[in-house]
Amino acid sequence: MTGEERAARLDGYFTRVLAVLCRLDRAAVQDVVEALAATRDRGGTVFLCGNGGSAATASHMAADLAKGAPTGEVTGLRTHSLADSVPLLTAWGNDADFASVFAEQVRTLVRPGDALIAISASGNSPNVLRAVEAARACGAVTIGLCGFGGGRLARMVDHAVVVDSDEYGPVEDAHLVLNHAIADALRALPVTRWPVAAVGGDA
Repeated sequence: MTGEERAARLDGYFTRVLAVLCRLDRAAVQDVVEALAATRDRGGTVFLCGNGGSAATASHMAADLAKGAPTGEVTGLRTHSLADSVPLLTAWGNDADFASVFAEQVRTLVRPGDALIAISASGNSPNVLRAVEAARACGAVTIGLCGFGGGRLARMVDHAVVVDSDEYGPVEDAHLVLNHAIADALRALPVTRWPVAAVGGDA
């Protein structure tokens, strides 16, 4: 492959990513922002899950939604990534099955008024779908970030953002952009209720 061919391949990928970003449904993204703001305002926790690259996005998004920007702006959200505990994931995977690794955590941790963000490029990951079923049974709001037409996930959740691509790379790239866009939008909304009491200060 020549240098020009390598450059053309890179340009083609960048063009495909830009195209899927331009096709994102802005109203669907805004619905997710409003659902998360409502979860924050009622003192709920946002849980996240995903596999592979989507597990990394779940961890990344949990951090961004919890901490906020380096300037000191914060979203005020309590978050927890269900993909982060290797001991817990392997315990459930070994003792039950891998399709249960998120759902069993949901049944233990999620309460009415919480929210679950389920991330799956295909929209058909069995353990993600089971997590959504469990979250709905717990009375949580469910949000799906997916691609490939949405799969079963888009039809199961309360709010879905479907990336219009059948290619894993651009779908996962778009999910990371959605993470930052959603966190940025939440930081612009006033926090009407902090999820935890302030620590310290005058008695």
